[in-house]
Amino acid sequence: MSLKSIFLTCSVLLLGVFSLFATSGYRYSVDLTRVVDDRVSVTLEVPPVDKSSVCFRFPKVIPGTYTTYDFGRVVQEFKALDQHGQALPFIRKDVNTWKIRDADKLKTISYWVDDTYDLTEGKPVAGMSGTNIEEGKNFLLNGHGFFGYIDGLEELPIQIDILRPASFYGSSAYPEVQTVGSRDRYQAPRYSYVVDMPIMYNQPDTATIRIGKTDVLISVHSPNGLVQANYLKEKYGQLLRSQAAYLGGELPVERYAFLMYFMSEPLPIGTGALEHNYSSVYCLPEMDQEVLSPFLVDIAAHEFFHILTPLQLHSREIHDFDFHDPEMSRHLWLYEGVTEYFAHHNQVRSGLISEAEFLKRMAGKIQDSKTRYTDDLAFTRLSKGCLDKYAHEYGNVYQKGALIAMCLDLELINWSNGTYRLINLLADLARQYGPERPFRDRDLVRDIVDLTHPRIGAFFTAYVTGQTPLDYAYFFNLAGVGYVPPSDTMVYGLGDVQLGMNQETGRLVVNGVYQLNEFGRALGYKEGDELISIQGQPLPSSSFGPYFKGIFSQVREGDRFEVEVLRKEGGSAREVRLVAPIKRVRVVLTPEVSFRKQTADRQMMIRNAWLNP
Repeated sequence: MSLKSIFLTCSVLLLGVFSLFATSGYRYSVDLTRVVDDRVSVTLEVPPVDKSSVCFRFPKVIPGTYTTYDFGRVVQEFKALDQHGQALPFIRKDVNTWKIRDADKLKTISYWVDDTYDLTEGKPVAGMSGTNIEEGKNFLLNGHGFFGYIDGLEELPIQIDILRPASFYGSSAYPEVQTVGSRDRYQAPRYSYVVDMPIMYNQPDTATIRIGKTDVLISVHSPNGLVQANYLKEKYGQLLRSQAAYLGGELPVERYAFLMYFMSEPLPIGTGALEHNYSSVYCLPEMDQEVLSPFLVDIAAHEFFHILTPLQLHSREIHDFDFHDPEMSRHLWLYEGVTEYFAHHNQVRSGLISEAEFLKRMAGKIQDSKTRYTDDLAFTRLSKGCLDKYAHEYGNVYQKGALIAMCLDLELINWSNGTYRLINLLADLARQYGPERPFRDRDLVRDIVDLTHPRIGAFFTAYVTGQTPLDYAYFFNLAGVGYVPPSDTMVYGLGDVQLGMNQETGRLVVNGVYQLNEFGRALGYKEGDELISIQGQPLPSSSFGPYFKGIFSQVREGDRFEVEVLRKEGGSAREVRLVAPIKRVRVVLTPEVSFRKQTADRQMMIRNAWLNP
């Protein structure tokens, strides 16, 4: 079956006119053929309104990011018009909200949107969560950066017409796309669906993998052709088949799309991937696909498993997400932790990685978790406060969150004598709930206990809702795995800033600041900063180890520490000196985790149930 027949299953031509859409919904139009200063125009025919005033909003936060981005920042030249084209009065209440008066006369809203990849004011939007407008090259339409909603009318259907360059192809997981000439029409049942269905337009480089009854699209934008869709199809095929087997032989979706944007030059934005129910978006530096592929497989392994949670299993906070004033779920251990664990656990059970490599990865997560984050912070508290109070702890969902899932898996295997694993628990919960039946946040642990045993409830009381650090020695010992706790030491560092290399300038560049420790936050790094010198000594282009060793050998606790960076803001670049008293930080060394040669029969039974298919 061809790609077109799979992903444009309902393309129809009705004398050059689209079929009628429900008059009660939103009708959006976007013109990608007319780009002005990396901006495009958006027009909305609004649904009928019977109020004297309404609020039109763009999202403050979107699901999966757990950070405040304020997407209203991209909106310019906002207008509200009646049926005669006359302007209606409005005020901008905040960065994301326009309050329109005489709303019972409202017919049309129009505005221009800028892309977030060039957004230099305020907090940078990570590339996978953002939008890109590159005339003649690429358009990445994450719906939350192009389309808004009228407060209280989020459940109405939405029609989106996109006029595209004739040679461009729109990649997405939308099940039905109507096409007439260069105009594509997408239809969504509600606003949250639009946010969940990103679209990427560019010269097509696509490939499709058939996994059982599921069609998986891979769509690539690689400016220099260093990454190709057919190459990724070969790499992803084995992974996706192993994941289908891990989930019981069938995938719970009929379609899925990997939308992959590769940057030809570094941008001052975060990179990575963002999951959706039927797709995932990637924003990564472009490099040779042979070098990049192991990293891509690991990311894809995580993002694809989100088809289980939150698609099949989620709370009301996720299902009825408030884009303006969200309430966070307390169960990030489930959404991100279990997903991250499954991504690695599936690979060892299917033979894609060795058992030793799996233990090494888990040991690395123990080290990162104990080094960078608060080990006795209740995970439910971290989850509820991840937007503000505990934002700096959020990265632990991929470390300790995965470790919670691993230990829970071992405890379930132990309780059931090898007959019941974590994947079985999630399957049972998904059958009890499902995509359209969310659970109540406070009831989830009770439901898990009802499906299993009170001792599983004790696990949650101690390690998830409680403040007790995970007892790794106990859980590893269940499977005959030896564990030597990590020792720690105090060292000087740059503040746990994430660094990459700007290939054009040859300088180290700040790629991420979400894991900064107290010293890093005091220095005040920003994403995109390029390091020029430290303590007045210019950075070399290589051999960084000896350079940093020399720098830190000359400082003492409390000394003035200075990092000179090149910071790009508002279309210009300037040199900025970041200064703070240097502090030593605690670093946890990697624990020793290895299989014991002599094990009891029960330990071997648990190990086999845990790691063997």
